[in-house]
Amino acid sequence: MWNKPFIASLRIHLGHRNELLFIRMSYPSYLVFLTEWNGFVHELHEAIQQQLTESHVQYFTDLSEPEKELFMQRATKALEGGTASRTLFNKISSSMDVHLNDQVSKQLMDDYPTDTRTDLVIECAEEGVMSLLKKWPDMKSKLHTCFNQPLQEPIRQLAWKLYLSNPKIRKTYVDILNVNPRAAISSQDLDISQKVEQMVLAEPTFTSLKGSIGAFYAMKATLSYHHSKQETNNRLRDIDYFLVVPFVLVAENSLSRREPASGKVVALLVEEYFTYMNTRPGFVVDSGSEVHNEELRGLVGKVAAILESHYPDMAFLVSRNFVPAREKIVATEKGSRAILVEGLMELVRPMVRTMFVGYLKFDTLLYVWDQYILGLDVPGFSAEWLSVAIATLLGLENDKLQQCQSPLAMEEVLNRESPFLTIEQFQYEVKKYHYKSLYNLLTSDHKSAIPVLDPTQAIHPAWRHWHNDQIPPYTKPTDRRKAREEREAERERLLQQQRDAERKRKEGASRERKDKMDELTKMAAHEQARIDREKNDLEDELMEERRKRLDGERRAQEEIESLRRELEALKNKPAPMPVRSPSVYSRASYISRVLIPPPPTPASYTSGLPTIPQSPPQTPARSLDPRVQAENVILDFLKRIRKSMDIITHGEGKEAEDLDKETSRYVHNNVQDLKRAQMEVFGHQLQPGEFEKMDAMRQKKASDQMMTLIQKWREDRRARELRQGR
Repeated sequence: MWNKPFIASLRIHLGHRNELLFIRMSYPSYLVFLTEWNGFVHELHEAIQQQLTESHVQYFTDLSEPEKELFMQRATKALEGGTASRTLFNKISSSMDVHLNDQVSKQLMDDYPTDTRTDLVIECAEEGVMSLLKKWPDMKSKLHTCFNQPLQEPIRQLAWKLYLSNPKIRKTYVDILNVNPRAAISSQDLDISQKVEQMVLAEPTFTSLKGSIGAFYAMKATLSYHHSKQETNNRLRDIDYFLVVPFVLVAENSLSRREPASGKVVALLVEEYFTYMNTRPGFVVDSGSEVHNEELRGLVGKVAAILESHYPDMAFLVSRNFVPAREKIVATEKGSRAILVEGLMELVRPMVRTMFVGYLKFDTLLYVWDQYILGLDVPGFSAEWLSVAIATLLGLENDKLQQCQSPLAMEEVLNRESPFLTIEQFQYEVKKYHYKSLYNLLTSDHKSAIPVLDPTQAIHPAWRHWHNDQIPPYTKPTDRRKAREEREAERERLLQQQRDAERKRKEGASRERKDKMDELTKMAAHEQARIDREKNDLEDELMEERRKRLDGERRAQEEIESLRRELEALKNKPAPMPVRSPSVYSRASYISRVLIPPPPTPASYTSGLPTIPQSPPQTPARSLDPRVQAENVILDFLKRIRKSMDIITHGEGKEAEDLDKETSRYVHNNVQDLKRAQMEVFGHQLQPGEFEKMDAMRQKKASDQMMTLIQKWREDRRARELRQGR
């Protein structure tokens, strides 16, 4: 009765949930549901026999193994939902409840564990999963239910081992060690050792590996063998060093920090590392070939689509910072996507090649790798998951990247800030936007009724009705009830305190915002009033200055006109006959006529004044021609007037220097405004003679536009100067 086909059918039908403890029960436990099992087997036999009849096959043993499995799957699928299937299912669930409850209760009674009942149930479930996977490795696809969850350490080690299993690679390495261990060591082993040590010390995220002799030896041995298999004198690429780190982290519990890694652990690392390196997608290999570039472009295209859909600000930031690509692409909708793809190609290429190693801290890194490993048996899942992980990382760093103005600045921010991202942040974003599509992709070929392990997707299993075996209590019911009431009262009090504190915080923030707005409004009003007063005062001063200048110019013009008339009159007056030998008396008489002496005063007759000594007689100089003398006086007067006007107009000393500086600045601003106005109106600066070639209407229109712009810019500049207190 317990032959292989029927056991296989039971495995397929019951699924992971009931197999968990089914295989752990002793043989007598099967007797509990023997009747239900016989009924199910009878219906299964009839369903298979019907298929054999329809297929014109006489015996089940005539089928090949794939055909047997197909017939068995069809038969169990046909029995799903039937009476015998439900009865057996319920009986097995109940039996599992009893056995699991008994085992946990026994642990609680005998071992006095510190873990809770729930923790013990989870531990038993974990042991069941481990035993199932070790016994039936082909059931590793059941781990798809763990999607979007970091795997526990024992399950992670087993899962990576199952998905990256390649006995041939392991056997080759072990044979080389047994025959000639030197053949497993590279000729550049010393250089590889130094490079591994430098990498561990230099990378900020590799802190936990520092000082671990076991981790160092494991990485060095794996990479040395990897280089020896390449049979080349070239050095290993830096990427190869980074990609060995996750495998060492998974095996860290098997490594000693003070002793080298054992040969068994290194053999497992070699097997997993080589299998991963041989099955990497082209966009991770990224050798620079056209094929790999196209694969990378396809991956980046998916990242760009996710950013545009869920993180548009990040997509715009990348397009803006990688703007040189616009010169090569037409500015259409297709061109906009192409700009984003080109920018992302440069930004995420190092991240893809290292599979986030060096960008994320180890627990978050292993979470990303867990999802990647779980999807290795699903075609196309690797690209979908990595595109989601890259887009999610960029989206989570959006706020930090907004201040970046160049691609180099974005790369620096990613290197500095990515290690602070947590698993919970990735889980939330994946659940929010991508969980449904990715989970459907994982389970598209084998839909399962297994409950999802994502807390946000939790579905209660059918075997949740536990037997309530009472563990001997350590406290009285009244004491437990009192303690529970006290905990509830304390919890309510804390919640009320939190609510009151939140309400007070919001009220205080609201009052603070209102006061700040009122203060800003008053300051703005005072500032505007001050600016208006200063503007009016300056306008009054300007009008007064203009009036004074006009009055001065008018008076000067009147003086000049008067002097001009006198000069004309003197020119028209006949010149007197020249005197050959003018005497002193004749010269004195002329001066007396020009300068009339004042009338005598009583002091003139005072005899006490000393006499003025007479100068010795000398020959008097020839007197000037009155016409020439008049012209000299007028010219001197005009020069003085001109000098006075220059002082009035241009100032004197420091005032003249300040006025020259202001004039130079004003002229410079006018020139710049004119050039700027030409750019605004014509789109370019005019060449000499270009304006004169335009027709009159266009010249007038352009001149009006430029003068309007120049006047506006002058007023804005003056307003800024007033605000700055100039």
